[in-house]
Amino acid sequence: MNTRPRLIDFVFLGLALLCFLFTLIFVVVKYPSLPDLLPSHFNARGEIDAWSGKASAAFFPPIVGFILLLVLGPIQFFPKLWNNTQGVPAYKLPRVIRSTRTGLCLMLFTMEAFFACIAVCTAQLRPIPGLVNYLFMGIFVCCIGFILVQTIRK
Repeated sequence: MNTRPRLIDFVFLGLALLCFLFTLIFVVVKYPSLPDLLPSHFNARGEIDAWSGKASAAFFPPIVGFILLLVLGPIQFFPKLWNNTQGVPAYKLPRVIRSTRTGLCLMLFTMEAFFACIAVCTAQLRPIPGLVNYLFMGIFVCCIGFILVQTIRK
């Protein structure tokens, strides 16, 4: 039963790590020149709807990105933790595991890229481009749907 990670999984994990590193380096480099008040929340259209202090607003994206890498990065390699393989017939198990792993890797990359976008928009005091929110949500929902279809498909 071949359930090892595929190349695409490592590509998505690598891209997620690069997005996180970009976010962290960007925030650390830009921090001294940022104003004291920064956008801290954006609505669904990407408009700024809350402001907060420089430290909390600037470091929120890299902190959340780090937590995501810490949790979702390693979990790819422990399918028993996913809880979607319970009761799956043996003949279908490799496909479910590979599909779930790829979906999780893509979701992690998407979230890291989204937080990189938030960090840049926060530093520039501008709203998030509206398309970015819809793109993020679309990819996220499609990944979850793909995983569900692979899990329940005969």
